[in-house]
Amino acid sequence: MSRKRITMQMIADASGYSKYVVSKTLSGKDGVSDAARQKVLAVSKQLGYFKDSQVNINSLKVDDARQMDGEGFVLLVMPNHRYQNADSIYWGKVFDGIVDSLERENIGVIVLSSQSNLSGHVRTNRLLGVITVGLVSSDMLLELNKHNVPIVMVDHEETMIQADTIFMDNRGGVNKLTNHLIGMGHKSLLFIGNNLWSLSFYDRWLGFKMALETNNLYVSDKNYLLNIDYNAGDVEDQIQTHIDQLEKHKSLPTAFVCANDNIAEHVMTILIERGYRIPEDCSVTGFDNLETSAQLNPPLTSIHVLKEAIGQRAVNMLFWRLENLEFPPEKVHVYCDMIIRGSVGSPGKSKQPIKN
Repeated sequence: MSRKRITMQMIADASGYSKYVVSKTLSGKDGVSDAARQKVLAVSKQLGYFKDSQVNINSLKVDDARQMDGEGFVLLVMPNHRYQNADSIYWGKVFDGIVDSLERENIGVIVLSSQSNLSGHVRTNRLLGVITVGLVSSDMLLELNKHNVPIVMVDHEETMIQADTIFMDNRGGVNKLTNHLIGMGHKSLLFIGNNLWSLSFYDRWLGFKMALETNNLYVSDKNYLLNIDYNAGDVEDQIQTHIDQLEKHKSLPTAFVCANDNIAEHVMTILIERGYRIPEDCSVTGFDNLETSAQLNPPLTSIHVLKEAIGQRAVNMLFWRLENLEFPPEKVHVYCDMIIRGSVGSPGKSKQPIKN
């Protein structure tokens, strides 16, 4: 089978720069920063582009060659890196923590999406290791494992391969938050989010459930879990339907514990539109402490995650593993802090919408 030709678009995807920047760099034109030029050239060499193209690698400057033959590079794999490293309020911070830490150590980085077919084209003679972020498919992880270098997974694990993993303390964070609500007098609580979507969501559900059990409030999952199916349509529409049913059966809780801030924002919006007061009628909490959460009205109570620190910790784990290959894989949980804001309060007497 012939090897697929490396294109400028592949280099653009792997380097994080536009195809226009890649084209100007490889054609030797001005108008590209030194940092961008060096990154594009390094990625191009690692992918084997210069064997496929007419570019004369011997014509590159000495500084370019030094950068390309530096201390090695790391593969950073994300489910959809164009969305997550540029637009995602949450994962973008984790991404920045990883890249900044590697750059401080003069270590190159190639970014791949989990849908990319580039992993087989990467030249591995200087590959130091792999860092994955978020939910990466088992097939992709097995393919990456063939490189025989250390793998560190952020917010995910795979039983079929040996890898170090790093998670935020999902279970402990939600457990602490739920206990806080119970301490304020809440006895009617619901967790909303897909507890099977990811290991993090499942751990958040367990933290919630454990708090109910500790306080003798737990009956069964169906009494306390509203599941969001991310494959079944719009999330806000599903929440609308759930709240319709809760109102119909007069079982609206005094507190919603949401799997993340995005779900919590949808819940708050729907409740307010129906005339409920937050937190007088319903308290609402989230997870992730997104920058936008403090700007909601009322501001959202959430669990703060040290996003950049998680990225930095992943790089430190990789460096430690390179020096300690004989030790078994480790799982690290990073502490999460509880940020109390105006979306929570003691349960009020009224749980019916205010009629305008």
